[in-house]
Amino acid sequence: MRRLRDVANREGGLTMIELLVAMGLFAVLLTIVVGTFVSITKATSFAAARDTNTRVATNGMDELTKMIRSAADNPVVGAGDTPAFTVAGPETMTFSTLVSSGRDAVPQQITFALDGARNLTETSAAASANGTYFTFGTPGAARVVTASVGATPSGGDPLFQYRDGGGNVLTPSTTTNQLTLDQRNQIASVTVTLRIANTRSTLTNGVVLKNTIGLPNLLEPTGSST
Repeated sequence: MRRLRDVANREGGLTMIELLVAMGLFAVLLTIVVGTFVSITKATSFAAARDTNTRVATNGMDELTKMIRSAADNPVVGAGDTPAFTVAGPETMTFSTLVSSGRDAVPQQITFALDGARNLTETSAAASANGTYFTFGTPGAARVVTASVGATPSGGDPLFQYRDGGGNVLTPSTTTNQLTLDQRNQIASVTVTLRIANTRSTLTNGVVLKNTIGLPNLLEPTGSST
């Protein structure tokens, strides 16, 4: 009779205590699985965003370097050369460059600037021949070079920083926030600090690239031909 009762008890299912223990173990296991999934998802999103931002920053820096490195003064009929940089500010610059966009090597006037959404844009004005000299026409449509350029932190280097032949930083005017004509005549190199802001993730995935670009066509940056 006792043996029959033991068999009946074993076939009666889980007790309340056993059920609570099983539910607790399941909850712990579910928490571990969900936590692991969330961590993997965040890590994947972070890696993808960091990879995207790195490629965006690299492509942007390559374009800036290519154009800025070939900056050159522009000769003018019957007057001194126009300095290579006609606008030089912390977040905008306009300059003439000898990078050719076609078969004939003619100068271009390039403008890099940030739009309202802090996209770094590039506009180009083609040159028209005037004898052996060139003048620049109306710039074409702006194209986006990089998106989501981060703001300059307090005390940090700006997007564009200009130096003279001795490596000294040329400080923009406090009234215009741009270099004066005399300062633009002294530009020998440009330091670009490109910050790509966080994207596609709540984690910090921004990228910062910094490059000092020498100007071989301006070995004697005085505004005159060299």
